Amino acid sequence: MIDKQFVRPLLILLFAVLIIVLVFPLIPEWDNETFPIKRMDVIGQLLGKDSLVVADSVALEVAQKRTTAKELKPLESFWDKLEAQKQGKQGQLRIAYFGDSIIEGDLVSGTLRKELQALYGGQGVGLMGITSIVNRFRKTIVHSFSPNWQSNSFMTKSSVPLGILGHTYIPQGFQMQERTVTPKAVATDDSLGTPDTTAVAEPQKVKERVPYGGPAWVEYAGTSFAGGAKTLSQIRLFYSKAPEQTQITVIYDGETRVQHTLIPSDELQVLNLSPSAPVSKIRLEFPSHKPVHVYGVSFDQPTGVYVDNISIRGFSGMYFNRIPANLLDAFARHLKYDLVILQYGENVSSPKTTNYDFYRKGMIKSVEHIKASLPGVPILVISAHDRSVKTASGYQTSPDIPILVHAQSQVAEETGSAFWNLFSEMGGLNSMSNWVNASPALASKDYTHFSVRGAAKVGEMLLKVINNQSEELEQ
Repeated sequence: MIDKQFVRPLLILLFAVLIIVLVFPLIPEWDNETFPIKRMDVIGQLLGKDSLVVADSVALEVAQKRTTAKELKPLESFWDKLEAQKQGKQGQLRIAYFGDSIIEGDLVSGTLRKELQALYGGQGVGLMGITSIVNRFRKTIVHSFSPNWQSNSFMTKSSVPLGILGHTYIPQGFQMQERTVTPKAVATDDSLGTPDTTAVAEPQKVKERVPYGGPAWVEYAGTSFAGGAKTLSQIRLFYSKAPEQTQITVIYDGETRVQHTLIPSDELQVLNLSPSAPVSKIRLEFPSHKPVHVYGVSFDQPTGVYVDNISIRGFSGMYFNRIPANLLDAFARHLKYDLVILQYGENVSSPKTTNYDFYRKGMIKSVEHIKASLPGVPILVISAHDRSVKTASGYQTSPDIPILVHAQSQVAEETGSAFWNLFSEMGGLNSMSNWVNASPALASKDYTHFSVRGAAKVGEMLLKVINNQSEELEQ
């Protein structure tokens, strides 16, 4: 006789397993800030399949294809401005170069700026943030700051509206310090009931607020490094939400001190800090008890070409709407960008991902958000570059990269943006190993990031695109 009390739960369990195996793989991927959903390959995981999959033939063909003239056609209006610049008919040209850790420290963008300024004039690094996790690594400007800044960005959970750099910096009267805490001995009982007072929990690191006496400050100094400038001349501070009677102190070359009263307004404000003669160093001091929203400082001149390095480590490129439309509009009016470059993708890359529709949709929203504030300004989407993962036969291209590159080409096509296939231009499948093993090395041993030399090479390759000198383009 069949025991119903046993069979019924077993049937329910089998039915649940069947639903999971058949239905879960059909649930579409949905990336969002609150509850991201990834496609589940339950059968593959149960069978212990290797997580590496082969990109479909269409994606592989697109990813391997060299950049075409048609894909770069949206850049024609920028090329016309470069020609006018060459003839002395154009004032200032400005490029917003958005990216992740691949360009942080002014990698790639520094080379591009150096070469463009050598061809078309200009002196200055453009827009700078207040704090930076790579300030000691960056060579194109000397940058230091106090520890009592609150830094809000795309990578922090905060309701603070972000500026054009993807950051908003706020002075505060304290700094966050990390210290190690060693818990006291813990008494435990063994199976025999004998107390054991030798058990000690592992030391833990905790962050705590420590009062900071003095203003929140930031200091910039010129440098002779290529892509930078020895002196600082045209200087502008971008801020908003200054409390009533907020005064800042500006110190030029460590000597001349000037005080400025900030305008209390929710709208973007621009304060001209340009000295009467170029200086080699400038320091800005903000009262720590006045939570003004500071967005950055710009260093440039009325003429020439400028490339703003706008890098955020770990950022996917999605959710640009965290920069409010009205704030983005205001930055666009003051900075007057002539070209926007978007270089993202590596931070969503995973060998297990076989479908990047969620990313394509998210990036389209970002591009459209930018286009709404910069109408008519061409946008260049740079594909993900090759990234290798370790397999039984050595380091090979992560199988999702061609799929990701294909999705990025669709983003460009669907938004009317230009597209540059960096993956194919650096050599396509398994090319990262060649870059890592080059002498000197062009990429690091993580098989993801470029070395300084490698970044410079990418900058030189990009220069040909920006300067309309690309050769062997398919029609």
